[in-house]
Order: sequence, then C-alpha cells, then structure tokens
Amino acid sequence: MRATVICGICLLFAATAWTQTQKQTGVPPGQAVLEAYVSAWNRHDFAALDKILAPDAVHEDIALGVYAQGIAQVKDFMQKVIQGQPDLEWRVSRFVESGPVVVAEWTWTSTFTGESPSGPVKDQRVSGRGVSVVVTENGQIKHLTDYYDLPSFFRKAPADTAKSNK
Repeated sequence: MRATVICGICLLFAATAWTQTQKQTGVPPGQAVLEAYVSAWNRHDFAALDKILAPDAVHEDIALGVYAQGIAQVKDFMQKVIQGQPDLEWRVSRFVESGPVVVAEWTWTSTFTGESPSGPVKDQRVSGRGVSVVVTENGQIKHLTDYYDLPSFFRKAPADTAKSNK
C-alpha cells in the first residue's frame, strides 16, 4: 500500500512539473489548440489557421478522401466545405489528451448543398458524429485526421420521414 501511495505522489509531482513546463514555455496544451482550430472553422476565420497550423500540417478527412497538406491546402479544403455548408457548426463534446496526441469526439451540423452520398441535394439539414485524432507540435496542429460515417449525416430523422410520407 505504501509503495502505491509513493508512486501516486511521484506521478502527481511529475504531472505538475510537466504542466508547469508547458505554462513556462508558453506552449498551449493540445486540447486548447484543437479548440482554437474548431472555433476558426465555425467563424470561417481563414487567417487564424496561419497560427494554429504547423507550416507542413495535414488535415486528413477519411470519409471525403481529402489529404490537405500545408496551410494553403487546408485553407482551400476549409473554403470548399464552407461553400457547401455556410452555417456549419462543429462542436467537440469530449477530449482525451496524452502528450502531443489529442482525440476528440464531436458533432457536426449544417445545411448542406452539394453532392451527397445519394446524389445532389440543396439546403438539406445534416448532422452527425465523428472523432478526430490530432498530433500537436510546438503549440500547433501537425496532423489531424477525421473519422466519421458520411452517409449517416444524411439520414432523415424518424419525424422527418413521417412528415414526408403525408
């Protein structure tokens, strides 16, 4: 029991020292960096990406088959998404952080116009959940990968189905 308590105290001191080092170097934790990135998307703030992303950052969207490398390509990806979903709302509900890696569970809602999994749609309300795995370096996003089931975003809620059958 005594060894467990001593180990616990050592771990607490190590975590406190690591936190103090992060504060002293001015490097924000990964969760804060990811929150800033999500906020920039919600605000359509392209300029914010210059500080949030590492120069060679990657935003990989598995469902859409997108591999955007470098700030310019990530901004281009963001611009295309916003064009078809101008009212997008990306909300993170849960974070898990370990060193430079952050995993976040999120929801995405928007009014979508464009090519859906079942063909072109105009002004269709969509909503879905996904997970992002993010690697940070020096207070910036180095690599972000989004995982989600794209067709599930376009499924109509049971109430919507009932209304369309009337």
